[in-house]
Amino acid sequence: MTLPRKDVYPEVGEFILGTVKEIFRQGAFIELDEYPGKRGMLHLSEISLKWVKNIRDYVKEGQKVVLLVLRTDPSRGHIDLSLRRVNDAQRKEKIQDVKQRQRSLKILELLAKEVGEPKDKLLAKMEELILAEHESLYAGLETIAVNPDHVKKLDVPVKWAKKLAELSQKNIKQPFVEITGYVSLKSYAPDGVEVVKDSLRRITKHKTDAEIIVKYSSPPLYRVNVKSRDYKSAEKALKSSVDDCISHIEKKGGEGLFHRELPKAS
Repeated sequence: MTLPRKDVYPEVGEFILGTVKEIFRQGAFIELDEYPGKRGMLHLSEISLKWVKNIRDYVKEGQKVVLLVLRTDPSRGHIDLSLRRVNDAQRKEKIQDVKQRQRSLKILELLAKEVGEPKDKLLAKMEELILAEHESLYAGLETIAVNPDHVKKLDVPVKWAKKLAELSQKNIKQPFVEITGYVSLKSYAPDGVEVVKDSLRRITKHKTDAEIIVKYSSPPLYRVNVKSRDYKSAEKALKSSVDDCISHIEKKGGEGLFHRELPKAS
């Protein structure tokens, strides 16, 4: 399932996902997955930076490939593509974008079924609303998954809103952010090692929805990694857990100091 593309032909410089349909002596014909009915030409010279002795060492019929659009000529129906000009990072990013779009369309298809609306009508309307605020369907649905009230900002029809929030939360793994802080601890007590250990346990056992891990850095410094659903909650968890740690060691006659960044060596 796919929504109609407004641009009949891909743009020059665009990365596209295609399926290798036919291989011949001087290259291969590629079916453009995101542009139904369109085929592009991958010339032998654009397959690899190395000398290509056998094309099938690089591409095979039925294989999915990420390519760069070099030229288009709608009047002649030509689309020239390149494989060798796509690096690993660009390839991974494109594949991720395609997977996210497919997941987004699946969610909207389920929404159409749940609310009893024609699929094409609902997809077109939701794409219009979401893309007015976000760079992609997935970005919009991801935001809704984290904050269901975001549907109000998008002006989603009331009879769709609640179900869209439910489907987004169910089908999209919510993103997490990670932040790091440092705490230096000193204890002058006879059992100072245990005092420090107990103080650090105050961080990892702190009551919070965030995931907190303490790692040894260098004496007397410890790194605190916090993973949470957003920066605000991550910062709150970091501060409150470290405050608890420092408060405990100070009660035991020791010293504690929080550093937002790794302190420079003196």
